Amino acid sequence: MAENRDGWGKAEVIIGALSALGSIAIPVALFVVGNGLAERQRVASDKQLEADRVERMLGHLASDKADERKLAVRVLEFFVAEKQFPGELLPAIVEIASTDVHEDVADTASEVLQKVAQQTGDPQAAAAAQRGLAALPPRINWHPGATRDDKSAAAVADLAHGADVVVSPQAASSGAPASAPAPSPAPARTELRYFRREDAAAAQQVAGKLAARGIKAELRDLSQSAGGRAIRPRSFDLVMGANDDGDKKP
Repeated sequence: MAENRDGWGKAEVIIGALSALGSIAIPVALFVVGNGLAERQRVASDKQLEADRVERMLGHLASDKADERKLAVRVLEFFVAEKQFPGELLPAIVEIASTDVHEDVADTASEVLQKVAQQTGDPQAAAAAQRGLAALPPRINWHPGATRDDKSAAAVADLAHGADVVVSPQAASSGAPASAPAPSPAPARTELRYFRREDAAAAQQVAGKLAARGIKAELRDLSQSAGGRAIRPRSFDLVMGANDDGDKKP
């Protein structure tokens, strides 16, 4: 009998100990579970905020106002510096750098791509930015002469219709690109100007495409005078010469 009482006594001690542990373990378990739920909610909230931010930025980048697009790109430049650049926006930045009709917007976008490639802490985004920069098509900023030149306008418009060269600004309602007039004074002969030394080979290729369309352009290296301003890779100025302007006879 004494042994039975001892056995029951031990059992009661064990049950009491387990009950005491249970009274501690249950609140601890609830605390852990609660923290886990709160953390998941925080992560979900952060993802939703990021998605909302990306959606808003896409709206600004797709704006029909050049100033708004440029400002949005500049905001993304700040995110690059803060190591917070949203990689989902890389395709939009590549598209702007490739085809935006405004030269300064395209230049700004290409500058952001270069910073993503060099400064971001995300190797995948950096590699994608480098691929985007390497794939940018040549861009020609056309400066027509002071007088009407239908032949050159038609040639440049034809080049703009190709898939491998972007002409900026794009064609106006007349079918010919509407661009700023040639810098004053205009050069004697038509020039294809490039502003990055590494673009010399691409400039030679573009000059060949122009020659095939009847525009003979002399190459001019202005990389020394570009200064520190951002210039899109493979961006060229086609400046019509005074002696090549209009329908003048040689």
